[in-house]
Amino acid sequence: MRRRLGFATLILLGVATALWAQTMMSVEVRETQVRSNPSFLGRVDAVLNYGDRVEVLEQAQGWARVRHDGVTGWVHSSALTTKRIVMQTGDAAAQREATGSEVALAGRGFNQEVEDRYRAEQGLNYDAVDRLEGYAVDAARLAAFLEEGALRLPGGDR
Repeated sequence: MRRRLGFATLILLGVATALWAQTMMSVEVRETQVRSNPSFLGRVDAVLNYGDRVEVLEQAQGWARVRHDGVTGWVHSSALTTKRIVMQTGDAAAQREATGSEVALAGRGFNQEVEDRYRAEQGLNYDAVDRLEGYAVDAARLAAFLEEGALRLPGGDR
């Protein structure tokens, strides 16, 4: 009897710890992708928008495994905040201007204003960077590339 009570207590403690560890967070960028594994090469399973609330199930190496509207996957932590974002109605439109990469760069002190200053003061040319950022690879082509090269993503996905 005593063993059963101890075992039941351990199970309840484990469940309580798991529930306590789950945290609600908000998406703080215009949109972010929910991926199949914690990697920018992971398959995109869903897209979250600014202000969406997600349940954080676990965190690992700069990524958070989240659940939103029945979809579970990985989101880069830089796209999330513990603050509750409230979309306001009325005359003023909600600001949805920052992308995930812009937030990450701004966190490191690099934003459009800094880029403009470097252009003016140092004569730097960002045209090649801008062209590179505009380049997009179709998900099917990327998957074919990974398959052809027998490459594996972290977590085992191809």
